Formats: sequence, C-alpha cells, structure tokens
Amino acid sequence: MGGQIIQQPDGRYAVWSSIVNDFVLLDATPEQIIEGRVQASREGHEAQVRRVIKKLAAGEKPYFQFTMTWEEACAWRDKCHKPSSDDERARWMAGRS
Repeated sequence: MGGQIIQQPDGRYAVWSSIVNDFVLLDATPEQIIEGRVQASREGHEAQVRRVIKKLAAGEKPYFQFTMTWEEACAWRDKCHKPSSDDERARWMAGRS
C-alpha cells in the first residue's frame, strides 16, 4: 500500500508516504480515509480491466498461457459440469452462441 494511516493527537487521521517521506494527507476523518482508499483501489482495478479488454480486442493474451478462448472456456465448462438433462443441455447450448 502506498501510505500508512496514522492517527493524529487530535483524533483525526493522516497518511504517511514512505515514498516521499512526508504526509500526503492531514486532518482526515475516517470517512475521508475510507473514501480515498476505495477510490484509489477502484481506479487501479478499472485500469487493469481496461488493459485486459484492450489486449483481448487486439488478439493478445492478457493472461499469458492461461488466456482462454470462448470455445476453450465452454469446452472446459462442459468437461467439469456435464448437463444432466436435455433441457439443461439446450440452455447451455443457447449460452454458447
């Protein structure tokens, strides 16, 4: 994590960065600390998902040797979860197209 949350003497919170060796946030409420961490996490996850989608659209393998095609994923699902009835098989086949 990029910063350490520290409680100030007045009960508010600060964030210390070991990268810049200084406080990067002072006088924060618990809600502000939580919101900042949640937003930073969301932005990081969103950037990662965008990178994966961009690579897939370009025909690249974002998961390296573990990247599966639609057909490979469906075949693996069928191997692990065999349909038990014709109705279930029909629902599965509809989801594969």
